[in-house]
Amino acid sequence: MKKSSAHFALFVFMITLCSIFSFSQEADLIGTWKGSTVIPDQGEDEVILVITKNEGELAATMSDSLGMLTDIECEDMEFDDGTLTFNFTIGQEMESETVWITLELEDNTLKGYWESGDGDQGDIELNKQ
Repeated sequence: MKKSSAHFALFVFMITLCSIFSFSQEADLIGTWKGSTVIPDQGEDEVILVITKNEGELAATMSDSLGMLTDIECEDMEFDDGTLTFNFTIGQEMESETVWITLELEDNTLKGYWESGDGDQGDIELNKQ
């Protein structure tokens, strides 16, 4: 009886340990994500987000089919409780504008919204490639 209780306890411990390990690691965000959004007065825009890990921190670049973004570096990236947030700046100096993005991770999909400093906003959905 003691032997089977010990095996059961070991089994529960291993399952718990595996669960803790998998939850403590960052979700599998690293890679290329492709999708689309709609830009007011411009139409549909295909978007590519490439997420890497640099010195233990998430890093990313974005590009788009309208040519507004060409490997633009994303800033202030945070992934907390299944939500990825970051921002990037379009343009140069006096003509620049910041865009904030909030995405929820659901399986192999990042889904959420973006909003710009001038009040434009839209939905965005990206799928892992």
